[in-house]
Amino acid sequence: MYKGLVQLPETKYLGFGIMMPWENNLEIQFGLWQQAVDFKKIEALKELCGSEQAIGIFCYRCDEKTQTFSYHIACENKNKAVSAEFEELKIDAGTFAQFENTCQNFSDRFKAYNDLCDEIWGKWLPNSDYISLIELETLGSVEGYASLEVYKTGNPTAVPYQFEILLPVKRKS
Repeated sequence: MYKGLVQLPETKYLGFGIMMPWENNLEIQFGLWQQAVDFKKIEALKELCGSEQAIGIFCYRCDEKTQTFSYHIACENKNKAVSAEFEELKIDAGTFAQFENTCQNFSDRFKAYNDLCDEIWGKWLPNSDYISLIELETLGSVEGYASLEVYKTGNPTAVPYQFEILLPVKRKS
């Protein structure tokens, strides 16, 4: 579950994504990954970027009026590639709280993801000295930050389902 705080440098990514509702969005997220795997879009993105891993970028954009946020599948753009097909995303340097979870059955992945989110938002954040830079209902998202989802197997369609969430945070005032 909670692994500690890490400092990450500014990182540029290329990716593709969609806007989705704040509520009941896991099926949409995982559906985007499944389509990307099926159509080999992730492999093309990795090759273009010179990256070995694709990640999920949660809440790069937030629209409070429509109660939607963005979800992207992206790769670190190590090749500094330019593409009309993929969007450039930049995550600013900062402090990220690192959380991990695993499940062995594909059918348990929603529960594993939700359990980790419950730990982050329901337990760790309220009891820590930090606030999230992503607060959909009150702040939207802070420009240049997003939550990063790293899937150890390369994508959330594989088992064992091992993943980490890196949440951008800052000390409470």
